[in-house]
Amino acid sequence: MRDGGCTARGCETSASGCHAHHDDPWSRGGLTDLANGRLLCPRHHRLAHDATYAMTIHADNTVSFTRRT
Repeated sequence: MRDGGCTARGCETSASGCHAHHDDPWSRGGLTDLANGRLLCPRHHRLAHDATYAMTIHADNTVSFTRRT
């Protein structure tokens, strides 16, 4: 399995506690495939959809969130 759990840096939530997330939303033409998806725990999934946070995808496929100013 590519994502063993939440892909947010420093998060240790296992895969069973995560949601599937589309990096490029299917509602805007994004594909539903592994290259466009990742696992995120409920907390980080909320941040991914919160416009007050920017999500950065790193080379190792982990993500981090920064509050926009």
